[in-house]
Amino acid sequence: MQTVIVINDFDHINGGAAQVAINTANALAEKGLHVIFFSAVSDPGRNDLSPGIERYSTNEADILSDSRLNAFTKGWWNQRSARLLRSILSKVDAERTVIHLHGWIKALSPSIGRVLAASGIPVVCTLHDYFTACPNGGFYNFQREKACHLRPMSLSCICTNCDARNYGHKLWRIARQEIQRTLGHIPGRIAHFIAPTRFSSDILQPYLPPSATIHILSNPVSGTLPGRPRADLSSERFLFVGRLSREKGIDIACAAAAKAGANLTVIGKGPLEEQLKEKYPQIEFRGWLPPAEVSKEMMHARALLFTSVCYETQGLAVLEAFSVGLPVIVSDQCAASEYVREDNGLTFISGQHEDLAMKMQTFMTDPARAERMGAQAYASYWQRPLLRETYIDSLLAIYEQMLRYGLSS
Repeated sequence: MQTVIVINDFDHINGGAAQVAINTANALAEKGLHVIFFSAVSDPGRNDLSPGIERYSTNEADILSDSRLNAFTKGWWNQRSARLLRSILSKVDAERTVIHLHGWIKALSPSIGRVLAASGIPVVCTLHDYFTACPNGGFYNFQREKACHLRPMSLSCICTNCDARNYGHKLWRIARQEIQRTLGHIPGRIAHFIAPTRFSSDILQPYLPPSATIHILSNPVSGTLPGRPRADLSSERFLFVGRLSREKGIDIACAAAAKAGANLTVIGKGPLEEQLKEKYPQIEFRGWLPPAEVSKEMMHARALLFTSVCYETQGLAVLEAFSVGLPVIVSDQCAASEYVREDNGLTFISGQHEDLAMKMQTFMTDPARAERMGAQAYASYWQRPLLRETYIDSLLAIYEQMLRYGLSS
């Protein structure tokens, strides 16, 4: 293997998928591989990608920032991204190249899938979300504010208004999903997928090609180094880290803290921020903080609350908490619950702030239990830490398997 082409909507860090894509590209370049990064939305002022990486971008706005007409058409089929990607692939040695696909929904569009399918170059797609199956990407009904169990693209799915905006936008998403499946060949012509958890793999497996290989590989936990000190759990403060939106359960976290009489610090921003600040003046809202500052906050808390009412695909904040010995309280219907055992944290009934309040009171009235769970979380995490180096080694093994499979097929 000589070349890895990393594909993502953005060439700068603006969320979880972009962070993984860019960190992966940088680490591969450090290993001495020829790395090409292909995107649609570029920010020349950012230096998130290493200088040695070959960068290509169509230099467009994402569909949320573009004009309505452009977003309407480009979201279905971005011809510019297809043309540029076709040109890039024509210049590489197909027998010594792999393609790693991360995100395409917000700018690149399903058009790139058709180019990938025609290239003959092996492709692996990291399943950062559920867009390979679900039109709104989350198996979540935003109107009812609960997980959706309908089969994607079934008549029941098409007739249900689950979109965060309106039913008209849901129908646009339905059309995009059909274009993605038929003209874009996503996921039908992709042979390899990476799922960060068994939870997300089990949900998506029925909608992926029967012959596809699904590799379970956790995303690395950023900033964790061997010998990292443990958190001081003497604090009576709980911590929430994430987007302040209903699907992330921030309203549930705030209501539970109020009911339990607990101190809560909230790190993040989102549409519910001002409403929650007004309703809960006793809660500390810090906004978004750099990763290093988030880690410092974790070093001085009693437990992390992970309250998502949507499935998620992983929940890295939980693993970061474990890396510093911070116990967690996690919704029982999200992917992060996969990491919680009886000795490192608690789960609560998804969507029920009363149950969450009871679990918070458990840690408030029994700090020794929180201390035991924190110590076990720390010890277990560092037995098999999710470091960038081990992640890249596993990723390279997947790439080699893809090349062997491609040469033998």
